[in-house]
Amino acid sequence: MHERTQRAVARLLFVFCCAVPTFAVLTAILVCWSPWYQARQLAELEYRLGLETGLVFEIRSCRQVAPGKFLLDEVELNDPETHQRVARCRMIDFFEGDEHIGIELHQTEIRSAGLGRLWSLIHDRVMSRSERTIKPVRIKAADVNLISATGSLPLGDVFAEVVPEPEGVRMIARAASDFDRTDTRLAMDLFRDRSGPTPSTEWVVSTEGTALPCSALAEYLPFAERLGPGATFRGVIRCNESEDGWAYDLASCTLQAIDLGFVSDVLPHRMSGRASVSLRRCLIRPGHSVNLLGRLTAEDAWIDASLLVQFRDQLGLLIDESVLGDARQGIDCKLAAVDFEVTDQSLRLTGVCDPYGTEIMDQVAIFSQGEPIAWTDPARVIRSDRITAVISPPSPSLPAWNQVFLPSLPNTRRGFDAAPSARIRRVNRDWSGGQPTMQR
Repeated sequence: MHERTQRAVARLLFVFCCAVPTFAVLTAILVCWSPWYQARQLAELEYRLGLETGLVFEIRSCRQVAPGKFLLDEVELNDPETHQRVARCRMIDFFEGDEHIGIELHQTEIRSAGLGRLWSLIHDRVMSRSERTIKPVRIKAADVNLISATGSLPLGDVFAEVVPEPEGVRMIARAASDFDRTDTRLAMDLFRDRSGPTPSTEWVVSTEGTALPCSALAEYLPFAERLGPGATFRGVIRCNESEDGWAYDLASCTLQAIDLGFVSDVLPHRMSGRASVSLRRCLIRPGHSVNLLGRLTAEDAWIDASLLVQFRDQLGLLIDESVLGDARQGIDCKLAAVDFEVTDQSLRLTGVCDPYGTEIMDQVAIFSQGEPIAWTDPARVIRSDRITAVISPPSPSLPAWNQVFLPSLPNTRRGFDAAPSARIRRVNRDWSGGQPTMQR
């Protein structure tokens, strides 16, 4: 080959084998570093995450630091309908390996109003879909806070693990203190049972003896706000899903420091003071059955006289009539304590006042100014709908109470099966109308 031809071929080989690939690589790098490409990739990631989770994702940046390992900065999860923030995380460290998936969250804030969306994400889109629970998932969230407009609940560090089992999949989570990981504040065990013909869910939440503020759940459970800013909850909640819906077991649960002023704020009868409710038995199947056994206690309370009248007329309490006559502005109660038992349509009340801490006074429900003023009748069985009849005129929240706690009330006769009160007694079948009326 001629020398000039050899030099030409060498130049061509250099161009096609070195210069062109190098230029292509440099161009690809410049394109990948360009803002519009980063924005496009981030938008695609947010779209895919939205399809998978049912939430709207907003991510400031995403970096791949290793094969299968990604870092997401400033992540916000929003409700797709209301556009309200569900959760916010400063950084998410995601890793997917051959044997497990690891997720680490940093500085996480959860809005209590978005707990329903988070439950749908965990239960409906993760636990209820077998293709997403093939590998174990380990989650660690540092510095987690549950916040609402009325209060907050610092959960500290949260550790969770999703483990596939032969008969289903189980999720175990616990929230520990920032300084002592053995000091568990909240524990949860969620099991999706797939062994039967119809999958079901078992869910257990325990406060591990810690009194948690109810105000942190005010945006998710509106009645929690009505308990007052200082109300606390302690106990274990067990939930079971069946074909008939959810069943709830709240035995051994306690509500303390209930502000009666907040409770009566939307009611026609006023109260003030502090109260507590402790449950010894609590089985609720909304719309089907209810079985409650517990105690209601109020100390240093003030009760409107009209409310005592309702207690007498609707709940059958025996009231000292002389007290009612002298207490037009209300009654100061040193102690009010009553055991209640609700079984579907029946309600039993037992007064258990113990004002001096020595012995329970027989059937005394309210103690005021050194003397008992209200008693319960041990032989009387009250219809459970009398609980809501005490509140007259009714409150807007009563239908929710009736749906949960009064599942099988007698059907109210509305007259659809009865004869109408007004009837057309005679019709002239030969009548054809008469003269038309003309408008001038």
